[in-house]
Amino acid sequence: MLSFKSIITKNKKRFRMFKSHELTANKPRQALGRYMYTNLQFIYKTRVIHQWINGLKLSIQKGDAGLVGNIYYGLYEFRESLFLLHFLRSEDCFLDVGANMGHFSILTSGSIRNRSICVEPLKSTFNRLKEQVSLNKLDTLVQAHNFGVSSEAGNLFLSNDQGVMNKIVDECHPHASAIDVKTIDQLVNTTTITAVKIDVEGYELQALKGAVKTLNNAALKVIIIELNGSGKYYNIDDDEISNFLVERGFSPFRYMPFTRCLNPVEKYDKNQFNTIFIRDVDFINQRIATAPRIKVLHHDI
Repeated sequence: MLSFKSIITKNKKRFRMFKSHELTANKPRQALGRYMYTNLQFIYKTRVIHQWINGLKLSIQKGDAGLVGNIYYGLYEFRESLFLLHFLRSEDCFLDVGANMGHFSILTSGSIRNRSICVEPLKSTFNRLKEQVSLNKLDTLVQAHNFGVSSEAGNLFLSNDQGVMNKIVDECHPHASAIDVKTIDQLVNTTTITAVKIDVEGYELQALKGAVKTLNNAALKVIIIELNGSGKYYNIDDDEISNFLVERGFSPFRYMPFTRCLNPVEKYDKNQFNTIFIRDVDFINQRIATAPRIKVLHHDI
């Protein structure tokens, strides 16, 4: 159990984070209150049902790094999340590769009523994803698949002891599960995809190499991809992934949700983990300009 001094130190650190975050900067004490109350609840409860935005719910357990930020900040990974809420329409299909527990798919399908296709290879995490889908009654909109993606179909090994940081490893890894993998093109087949999010802990280039037909389809306008140096584990540089997408007509941007502006960046966004790659900027700007406003905490964005 943490000492009183350790608790105070952690709370001070969190408070500084809340003061610097765009969604909580003007009300950091309220955010700290949510943080403290949530962690008090986890002392007595195994899970908390959080009333999220647009009437959605999240079933959250202690250690759910991919979900609990939605309690503290109102909306986790808020730039990418709000971009998708402003861009997607009900007729679109969103592909969520490395869905974890379903943050993006639950958010978009639950808010916009678009179709989402999720891929989550680790069985225990996949079960939590299905739990979120059922909790929000989105079974007809969110299609979840329990396998991984790569440049070709087959079998690989995935670490199972690193939470949201689980990644493809070799079979000698002490904490690994065997998983089936398919290509994105096999998964998508004839479905028209409008936007893709890829978060596979450094395995992004292999995932993209299995998506040749999908990338060549002009209907695909957006790729949100994590580029944070984790590809070095596989001897892949982030510049290589950026170049791969730029060669296929995509350009890297950072979204400013409060002004609904897309700011170009060089190669990829080095100030955060995810970069938004887009093509057909005029089409995207028209959509985000006409999307309804989203209520997040005390903000109307």
